[in-house]
Amino acid sequence: MVVVADPIDDTSARRPGRPRDASVDQAVLDATTELLADGGISGLSMDLVAKRAGVGKATIYRRWESKEELVLDAMSVSPPGVPPPDTGALRSDLLAYTTSLARKFGSAPTSDILPHLIEAACYDERLRKSLHDYTRTRQQTLRTILHHAYDRGELTDEDDRELIVDMVMGAFFYRRLMSGDPFTPRVAARLVDVVLRQVGV
Repeated sequence: MVVVADPIDDTSARRPGRPRDASVDQAVLDATTELLADGGISGLSMDLVAKRAGVGKATIYRRWESKEELVLDAMSVSPPGVPPPDTGALRSDLLAYTTSLARKFGSAPTSDILPHLIEAACYDERLRKSLHDYTRTRQQTLRTILHHAYDRGELTDEDDRELIVDMVMGAFFYRRLMSGDPFTPRVAARLVDVVLRQVGV
């Protein structure tokens, strides 16, 4: 459902030496993704990643300074989702988008990955920026929906599109990460109507 984020730029963290082998990078990222699917971030270690990827742990640390940076990089290069809906109306586009979130995440067990990254980002400015960039990229589908609505005249320059993004995603993440209340298709529809009512659409 989103555009794939560019991998995190780790140029400043590289040490001098031989050029990086892209196949090694991919093996490490693939191993990280597989281990995250198996047991989440709490059960992931650089030792396990190195063993799964068939490389030395030092090879990983030459590329990524921490487990969190590696995990975020692995998440950032995951395959893209479906393209933004384009039904011709803002409400139905938003409804299609939020319903897809509800169906994909609403009943799935809560992952420990994002809470762990958020906690680590509180103490690591570089990770905080990378997580922010990753999150904005994953919200590109929603921004595209709002841009189409602006082009159709449903939204104007007076409508704060970034605030609309915050309202939609804030409700989703609060239920996902804080309250534990399910984010169902019915909740998604009510959220869309509340948001549109607030912006006068």
